[in-house]
Amino acid sequence: MPLPDDVLAKLASLSGYDQMLEMDAASRNYGLSLAQIESEMAAYKANANRPQSGNEMEDFTPVAYKDEVDLSVAQTINATPTYIDNPDNYRLKYDPSSQGISNQSQVRQAIICPTCSAPLGIPEIRPIKITCPQCGAESVFHN
Repeated sequence: MPLPDDVLAKLASLSGYDQMLEMDAASRNYGLSLAQIESEMAAYKANANRPQSGNEMEDFTPVAYKDEVDLSVAQTINATPTYIDNPDNYRLKYDPSSQGISNQSQVRQAIICPTCSAPLGIPEIRPIKITCPQCGAESVFHN
């Protein structure tokens, strides 16, 4: 199964360690070896260097960054977490490092991730910014 053009474009736009990480992820997601991905990427780059036909956008170049969004006009939403009644039923240990163990010793409550519904152990400190280890979504809770 060949890689989709958007994945190849992203890989071609990256370099170094970032490219290696994306190639590893593509290898796992599409079941291809790194050698197969490299050959597909080389073929993609060779095709990208050929003259374009007249029906494609010539001045479009994929980039590896996102435009900055002005959030000053955004309305804040007072989101309240959904608490878990019996947090002892869940495994709330994420990070085996010494700092992770220290942070986990402060866990007094458990909530449900608002994005993917994974259980999250949290301390009672507010406001708190949570990054879900399951889906990577960030949420800030003020109460």
